[in-house]
Amino acid sequence: MNFLIKKSYLLALLTGVSACQKVIDIEVKDSDTQFVVEGVITNEPGTCYLYLSRTQAFNEDNNFEQVSGAVVKIKDNGQETVLTETGPGVYSSTFLTGMPGHRYELSVTINNHVFTAACTMPQPVKLDTLYIAPGPFGQFQFATIAYTDRAGVNKYRFVQYVKGAKDPVIFWENDEFTDEQKVVMQLDTGVDKQDDPRNINSGDEVTIEMLGLDEAVYLYWYSLQSGGGDGGGNSIAPANPVTNIKGGALGYFSAQTIDRRTVIAP
Repeated sequence: MNFLIKKSYLLALLTGVSACQKVIDIEVKDSDTQFVVEGVITNEPGTCYLYLSRTQAFNEDNNFEQVSGAVVKIKDNGQETVLTETGPGVYSSTFLTGMPGHRYELSVTINNHVFTAACTMPQPVKLDTLYIAPGPFGQFQFATIAYTDRAGVNKYRFVQYVKGAKDPVIFWENDEFTDEQKVVMQLDTGVDKQDDPRNINSGDEVTIEMLGLDEAVYLYWYSLQSGGGDGGGNSIAPANPVTNIKGGALGYFSAQTIDRRTVIAP
């Protein structure tokens, strides 16, 4: 028995001994498209930005539509800053620098839709060490990092760049069992082939960013990885991870600390 696809969702059931053909028309309803908010403010100057896009219908491709014309505001202790649209769906401010311990409130207004979120920036933790070392079987090299956890509940995310290209793998860590301890971890990207373009080779420049996250944003990245998405670094996944955005949008708003180190692979 063979199945032939007619247009998108039309199946024709054919028998091998008869000219009889039965056509089955299957209706597939497109789910409603949703807005995607990806907002970040850090403790570094010039790193306050927001990406606004819209998901595609079920039978469309995975390229999200950039959304222009929104009013984007971030409030800090009553002081409100309006982000400027610097490109299609890209909103930013060069004047707003995050402060650890401050609570930031986001509002995004587009047509009749209003999305809000709030996030408190944690206290920073330094990335003490970065070096490149062979993995468990010695065939491939990976970045190894070390840091000293501070007292209290802390959540982290690590982002790797090799020769300026961001690796899509999501690395996260919490201090459930390492409170106030020195932590050493190898960032195993899963590379297992010599021709993988993400390989770290001798002479490659490797940068690791260490991001301090609040609980809600940590859960976003944790659920994104658990849902099977690679995240693409900062992007929403088909699994629709946990979000701290209110109003019906997907995505996240993160007030995060950032520290980074760069080395040249031996």
